[in-house]
Amino acid sequence: MADSDGEDPPLRDVSRTLAVLATADESPIEFMRACANAGIKPIYEPFWRHLPYADIYLSITPDVLHQLYQGVVKHLVSWIKAAYDPAELDARCRRMPPNHNVRLFTKGITSLSRLTGREHGDICRILLGLIIDMRLPDGLSSGPLVRAVRALMDFVYLAQYPIHSDESLAAMEDALQRFHDNKDTFIVLGIRTDFNLPKLHFLRHYLLFIYRFGTTDNFNTEYTERLHIDFAKEAYRASNRKDEYPQMTLWLERKEKTYPYVTVPFAKAVPFERLAERYGANDFRDCLARFITQHNHPGASRRELEELSALLPFAFRSVSVYHKARFWENTFSLYRHASDDYDVLHVTPSRLDKRGREIPGRFDTALVNDGTGGSLGIKGYRIAQIRVIFTLPPREIPHLFPSGNAPQYLAYVEWFSAFGQPEPNHNMYKVTRSIRNGVREASVIPLTTVHRSAHLYPSFGRSVPEEWTSSNVLDRCSKFFVSSFTDRHVYGTVF
Repeated sequence: MADSDGEDPPLRDVSRTLAVLATADESPIEFMRACANAGIKPIYEPFWRHLPYADIYLSITPDVLHQLYQGVVKHLVSWIKAAYDPAELDARCRRMPPNHNVRLFTKGITSLSRLTGREHGDICRILLGLIIDMRLPDGLSSGPLVRAVRALMDFVYLAQYPIHSDESLAAMEDALQRFHDNKDTFIVLGIRTDFNLPKLHFLRHYLLFIYRFGTTDNFNTEYTERLHIDFAKEAYRASNRKDEYPQMTLWLERKEKTYPYVTVPFAKAVPFERLAERYGANDFRDCLARFITQHNHPGASRRELEELSALLPFAFRSVSVYHKARFWENTFSLYRHASDDYDVLHVTPSRLDKRGREIPGRFDTALVNDGTGGSLGIKGYRIAQIRVIFTLPPREIPHLFPSGNAPQYLAYVEWFSAFGQPEPNHNMYKVTRSIRNGVREASVIPLTTVHRSAHLYPSFGRSVPEEWTSSNVLDRCSKFFVSSFTDRHVYGTVF
């Protein structure tokens, strides 16, 4: 079925289809030829033939799992594998920084086969970041290809919105048109000769069916399959395969009762010196002093804050630290099929396992509200890397915050540059480390100002430096792009 770049193609006429299928009792050769000319499968006596009030073509609703992830995205990934050097693609996969919602493909993606819809969804989270600055063969411009990939990713994520408006549907239509405007790059590269793909063609009908039947979560098979995994497959694997139903029920009951977050600190007395050595919080004391001073003197000038913070005495030299923080948003539940019902920040220094091997540290990046950020968009937000999550000694809080209202949880963060304008082609925001007086700009902030985690795509350049790894790329790389595709929540509410 040929795809159209112009007007939306009309649905098939049921009467004409039945007329073609009615020739099955005549010559088999003529029947096959008539079906081929009409672009339909040669089916004898379709079940809907005697249902005069049913239009079979209006009952084929969009299926995000099989049409998008296992259809269009599957094709797109194969085209990208053919366009670029497989070794370089895999090298970039192995060097993506971690994030709670992002799967790290430690062996790359080019050798993977028989991928599930979930695995294709995991690839979607990093796909654009892999090719941002890769070079095409023969000096061809990569702009059209990057724009085509961005357009399809936009369509995939927009199609899964839990609530639609005229603006979001117009954005879906625009994303699809942008793909068609740039798809010829795959023909130029010799990867495709045409785009006669039924699942790609069906994207033209998504808006019609959303208008008629509502958002795609009403008829997406991914959701029922996801529940089948959670409530049947995993529960069965936890049993001994004998008299499994009571065991599965008990396992599910215990899982639901598990308290979702830890309130006890990982360590109760970590000295300031150890925070610098193990966590990279090199300016911890001064940043904490500035935060306390500014909290107690909100109207003071910058010079006054510097003078007052330098005189602030500390009767303690250690704090309690946490290695994880979980965040809930009122809108998380709308996007829960893309990730957990919560978002997690990991803040963990390097350590040794039971065999004495070093496990690299992990300090996630996050989206921080400067006090003016809202529930939608990037205005009032900035990217920061979380180095320490901590609480102050309870006995010291009345002395440090005499007016009361002291924040319970604090974080030591290192800042990235403010958001500017999105870059052309891939339409993502570039950020770099914020440096002041030759060192990284750092602050202590209330943990409540952290909106959620953020994932950064490193700017790898023409080829990935061999010394870069997933655990050190945030320190080694100098330029990053903020991912819009970490999960459906960040795409729908932030970018």
